[in-house]
Amino acid sequence: MSTVKWYLFNLQFWIIAFDISVGFLSIPFMLLPRLAGFPLGVASYFGISTHSQTIMILHLLGLTLISTIAVFENRFNALCTFPFQRQWKIWRRPFLLANLIALAPVTVPCLFMVPEQSEAKKRTYQNLPCLPKYIYEAPVFVLSENHVYVVASVVTFVVIIFLELAFFFAYLLTNTLHQMNSRRISVRTFQIQRQLVNALIIQSCLPFTALGLPIGYGCISVLFNYYNQSFMNIAMVTSSLHGILSTVVMICVHKPYRKAFIRLVISAKKWYDAKMNVNILQYG
Repeated sequence: MSTVKWYLFNLQFWIIAFDISVGFLSIPFMLLPRLAGFPLGVASYFGISTHSQTIMILHLLGLTLISTIAVFENRFNALCTFPFQRQWKIWRRPFLLANLIALAPVTVPCLFMVPEQSEAKKRTYQNLPCLPKYIYEAPVFVLSENHVYVVASVVTFVVIIFLELAFFFAYLLTNTLHQMNSRRISVRTFQIQRQLVNALIIQSCLPFTALGLPIGYGCISVLFNYYNQSFMNIAMVTSSLHGILSTVVMICVHKPYRKAFIRLVISAKKWYDAKMNVNILQYG
């Protein structure tokens, strides 16, 4: 556990940062299938442009996915035996760097693909059904009118991350079973490794669902030119629950974190009870 705790901390940091950006700083109101919308969060009140908020959310989403891969790669490197193990120790950091570089084609073009807003908003409204008055009066921002590139780049990046995750998961599972059958590890060691791998799978899969469903709906909405504001709002709320869901899962599935949380709750309760007793003696 000691070798993976900083990877888990890094993952949790980016998850919380993404959750705060979506659920507090920006709170995006999306108008899919058009790549347009406007923010409802506090960042706008501090003069941060909608464009900057969009790039921030895309970066944080990418870093969250890459951090998940980093956790599984750490377990792959520490637990598995494979022929190219010595070479992998050299290439593992360039591999993670390559994932960061792969994020660039998703986010960097968004800096330069922003159309002229007045005409882009007119075309956006023409391609959407009649909207409520408050949307026409809102500061709607059109990120891009090149839907094909944006959707294709996002889907490609997510598929790459998913394939890497599937590879590490499958290799961890099969290699651990192989080591157990060949008597290279004891039954106790196998049980510990299995518990940790299972915990990582649960921690990744449940929060990934909170991100995967909104991303999947967004891609379908754009590809089939389907507009449903209710579904879009539900998708955004679901994605904003990713952080708290991940935190709860981490506390539940990882025993050290669960023990530390219980100790914190008990200490807080003791402090509160002592404070109440002092108040009773003073004013009772």
